[in-house]
Amino acid sequence: MTTMTRAQARAAQSDDHGSALKWAVSDTLAMAGRNLRRLLRQPEQIMFNLVSPIMFVLLFRYVFGGAIGGLAEVSYVNYLIPGIAVQTVLFSAGVTGFALADDLQKGFIYRLRSLPMARSAVFGGRVAADTVNNTLGLLVLIATGFAVGFRPSNLPGLVLAGLLLLLFALAVSLGYALIGMTVRSAEAVNAATFPIIFPLTFASSAFVPVMTMPDWLQGFATHQPVSVVINAARSLILGDSATEAQRAQLFGGADTASLVLQSLAWTVGIGLLFGALCTRKYRNLS
Repeated sequence: MTTMTRAQARAAQSDDHGSALKWAVSDTLAMAGRNLRRLLRQPEQIMFNLVSPIMFVLLFRYVFGGAIGGLAEVSYVNYLIPGIAVQTVLFSAGVTGFALADDLQKGFIYRLRSLPMARSAVFGGRVAADTVNNTLGLLVLIATGFAVGFRPSNLPGLVLAGLLLLLFALAVSLGYALIGMTVRSAEAVNAATFPIIFPLTFASSAFVPVMTMPDWLQGFATHQPVSVVINAARSLILGDSATEAQRAQLFGGADTASLVLQSLAWTVGIGLLFGALCTRKYRNLS
């Protein structure tokens, strides 16, 4: 009996589907379906994703909100929601790393490598499933925000801000994926990522204006990617209703277009860097 090599199987599959792209998309959708079914069998993970943004909104809105000053030009709840939205997708994106590390521990990834399937499908399917997870978290967050007084000035801008955050989450997911394949332990992923994500989230414009921070921290807090994405989301939500005083206080006078371009530059850069590193790491797994 002749054994079909991976290259031969791939060629045959490509012919059946009409193109290599079709073949890769088919594999990616199959992996995404598997990951979503697995997520549905872990209700505690879904609950954490849905409950944690509610808890943070209530905590900062009603416990810390009255003590946080420095916002003469905008209500704190309108300032807060975009920050917690970025925090939500950053933490939810960690599922990518945890799941890949778990699949490595159980040998599932190695079984996939022996199959005639697109290498990109492993990451594409994982990220697609996690994007669904992130979208649910954002919808719950926005609904909670409306319940506690969040009133966006620009509803189309709110939708665009959500899409921008999901793109950023996708890029960050690839970073988590690299860590998951490197440490190969679901428990170690949290230990490896927390020292990175925690300062990026809290040393940012998420919860307080950067101008209230010490001078030595303001430069980092202003230009790091989390702040850039948060500011772009805030500016989109404010839309044309933003006054010069608001833009000066929140964004240093920058307009929406420049803020969005900066956030896209960070997102694309992070995605390309970690995408290339993930592909290389996956190829060299042993």
